[in-house]
Amino acid sequence: MRRAAAAMIFWLALAGLTTAGAPGLASPAAPKAEDDFQLVKVAEGVYGAIAKSGGLASGNAGFIVGDSGVLVVDTFFTPIAANELIAEIGKVTSQPIKYAVNTHYHLDHTGGNQVFTERNVPIIAQENVMKWQTTKNRKFLPTPEEMQKRRADTAKQLADTPADQKDKRAQLERQLSRIDVMMSIKLTNPTITFNSGVLHLYLGSREVILVTLPGHTGGDTLVYVPDADVLFTGDMGWAKTLPNLVDATVNDWVPSLDKILSHHPNSKFVPGHGEVAGAAEMRDFRDYLDQLRTTVKQAIESGLTIEQAKQQLKLPEKYKGFAFQNFAQSNIEDMYKELKGTKQTG
Repeated sequence: MRRAAAAMIFWLALAGLTTAGAPGLASPAAPKAEDDFQLVKVAEGVYGAIAKSGGLASGNAGFIVGDSGVLVVDTFFTPIAANELIAEIGKVTSQPIKYAVNTHYHLDHTGGNQVFTERNVPIIAQENVMKWQTTKNRKFLPTPEEMQKRRADTAKQLADTPADQKDKRAQLERQLSRIDVMMSIKLTNPTITFNSGVLHLYLGSREVILVTLPGHTGGDTLVYVPDADVLFTGDMGWAKTLPNLVDATVNDWVPSLDKILSHHPNSKFVPGHGEVAGAAEMRDFRDYLDQLRTTVKQAIESGLTIEQAKQQLKLPEKYKGFAFQNFAQSNIEDMYKELKGTKQTG
């Protein structure tokens, strides 16, 4: 129960939906694409949609334009952001959206699925996403009853807040709007799945390759565009950002990253979180995971408990500029449990 609560807090914080609010949040009355993500042209016909802090996208997405259609990589955290992405695609090309891909099941990458199924766009994912999308994601999304109660409590607080307390009223208005956004999410499964290995898709003459590798969730897909040498990693790759390890197996993840770096030494990477990157940033991320594993293993061998390890282990200077610094302690705890064989990812 405590883990489920912590997981919910994690996703609310990641999406900017906690009660504390955040500077630069999108206007609650009229969200706009430029408030939620930045569209980056990575190569000809290949775009990353880089999520902005506090917006309604939360995780990165992107799309690939071929001469017979478009493939969308991930659907953001909310239906609002997914619809904004579709609108931005329409400004770039008149080609229809032929496919969407879920790189993994986490809600910040799949919360907009319903927008694509409503348009009859096939959503492709590794088969475990079909098992976990509407089950495991429930620990990240409060029940409708919980959301209704939260909304009612927030509306009452707003009604009871005097008009001259403008900052507090603005915070409550943002919170109320974001509760409405979360209430609009309907957990929606992918429609096409594959097991493992490689899947080749074609947007006319443009090939797109889907590859599965273990590490982040056990159901991860990477999307590669060979003619542009661009790899969408999903959350298998994070650029200058501390990762979420809630479902991770780092002992599998580091070898997977070694394989990625070996096969893609000159590629451009669209990570699950962070800016468009090169191999150097991916190597930094790989090294973070490897160093975390080494230091936590040493702490265990020294007889430290989880709490002692969290208190005594310090984030190396090299990583202090990474985003999501609040994940440092939970990374230690998850790594400790993985090495001790006590980690629960369900």
